[in-house]
This record gives sequence, structure tokens and C-alpha cells, in this order.
Amino acid sequence: MLKIQGIRDEGPEVRLYEISGDGRPALEPEVLRVAGFASQLLRENELEGTFRSAGGGVLGLELSAAKRTFFHDGIVFAALDAVNDPVKNPTLTRFEVDLPPEDGGPV
Repeated sequence: MLKIQGIRDEGPEVRLYEISGDGRPALEPEVLRVAGFASQLLRENELEGTFRSAGGGVLGLELSAAKRTFFHDGIVFAALDAVNDPVKNPTLTRFEVDLPPEDGGPV
């Protein structure tokens, strides 16, 4: 089960989400799946920003602080839910195979 362990801003252009699973930092494939779902939600809701892995179990959102809203944080939690329980979240997971390959690349 993946969980958010912390959220912090890395300067004015990047927000970082520390993700863990089973007492360890999330593995890179797990973070990439979260990034893919979160990016899909950004597109569907016509929001700015780019989600990418920042390494070490960290997901990064590239978007200026002035343009970020509470909705961006909510997207991360929704993406975590989709990774943790794909059957419960078919709206997101049914399109997983169609996610563009660039989603989830390094920050």
C-alpha cells in the first residue's frame, strides 16, 4: 500500500511528494505509475503541470507555486488510490495501456 509521507516545495517551481510503501520508499515503477495516472488526470481536467519521478520514492510536480491549487494535491491522492486498488478505480486504470510513454519521466 503506497502512502504519502510528506509534501514539500522545492523552490517556486516544483512540489515534491514523498511516497512510501511497506515502510520503504516507493520503488521507481510504482512512482512512475502514480505519475502516469496523475498526468492523465491533469489532462482530463485541463490543468497545467507535469508529474515526474524525482527518484528515491519521490514524485515531483513541475508547476509554479502561483499556479498550483489544492486540486493538484488531490490528484496525487487519486493516483495513489488507482495504484493501490486498480479494481476499485477502473475509470483510471482501464486507460493505463494508453498513457503516453513520456509521462512519469525524471524531474
